[in-house]
Amino acid sequence: MTMMKIRFLIITLTILSLFMHISLEWVVPFCETTSSYWYFANKRKIFNEAKVLVIGDSQIVSGISPDLIAELEGVLVEEVLYLPKPSQQPEGILADSLDVVYKLPKLKKVYVNLSPLNTSKNSVTDASRQLFYSFGNFSSHTITHPLLQKAYFSNLTDFSWKLIISVFPYFGLSSNLNRLVYDPIAQTDVPRRKQEFKFIQDSMTKNQGSWVWKFIGEDPTLKESEEFSNLNTQVLAGKRDLSMQIWWECLRLWEKRNLDVVILRIPFSPKMEKDMMQTNANFVADMFFRAITTDPNKKKVVVFDFKSVFLDDYQYFADLTHLNQKGRDAFAKMLKKVLFDHAHSTSQGM
Repeated sequence: MTMMKIRFLIITLTILSLFMHISLEWVVPFCETTSSYWYFANKRKIFNEAKVLVIGDSQIVSGISPDLIAELEGVLVEEVLYLPKPSQQPEGILADSLDVVYKLPKLKKVYVNLSPLNTSKNSVTDASRQLFYSFGNFSSHTITHPLLQKAYFSNLTDFSWKLIISVFPYFGLSSNLNRLVYDPIAQTDVPRRKQEFKFIQDSMTKNQGSWVWKFIGEDPTLKESEEFSNLNTQVLAGKRDLSMQIWWECLRLWEKRNLDVVILRIPFSPKMEKDMMQTNANFVADMFFRAITTDPNKKKVVVFDFKSVFLDDYQYFADLTHLNQKGRDAFAKMLKKVLFDHAHSTSQGM
């Protein structure tokens, strides 16, 4: 009888796991935007002939397209590997880099964005960790690399939780689904979430996931009069030591592969940037930029800091942190000019 019970339990759990994996795509549309994006990001295909890697968080997703990078670098859009994810932290950037850079023999350049959101310990840091548990790739690097192990699996409970979600993926959606039960705001947001799910899916098919944040047919636009009672950038002024260690590790990896690196500080909305000036939230990122630009051994790394370029242009933003289509177009023109001027000055210096 005991063996029969064990066998019945195993069969039941196997069927339950299969059901969860098969039906996951029906459930994810009820989740918030970042979950939908991470769900599809796992299905991206790696083109082994890629020459340019674009990696970072949702500021890249909303602000820079693979087409723009292809134009800037004079390559085919298929030769741009576009891997940003919303709420991405340096540990995710390092993990994804380790997963792909050794598979891309023609890779020459990396574009990445850095901001106080990924140099400090804040709510985005925690969200990124949970998104990794729910949707991230369970690669060997996340277990064997000391810094990634510290970020993701600092104890056996974390490892066990990731393992459980890998087998029973609904557990990774529990926080999303629970809110639908008790939160009226989440309940009323379901139709929009379903639309966003479709637009994200379409962007993955057509543009490698490049998608103006919250776009579902009309360009979202932030109004100057909008108030954000929970806006407090004081927490962004702190330094997360692990983040900075991982950023330096990313640079070492890219340098080891002899890659040119372009680090972008993409602008936030005027309201957020001005609040960050008051709280000195840019200090850690600015110190990192300064360390890079003054290091004679970092000749293949360039930093372009655009945090102050749109301080009066609310119409360029979808929300506090993301460029909309108008902002993306304006930023593209600015990036083209800055990169052209940099290339011209470099060639003259030679």
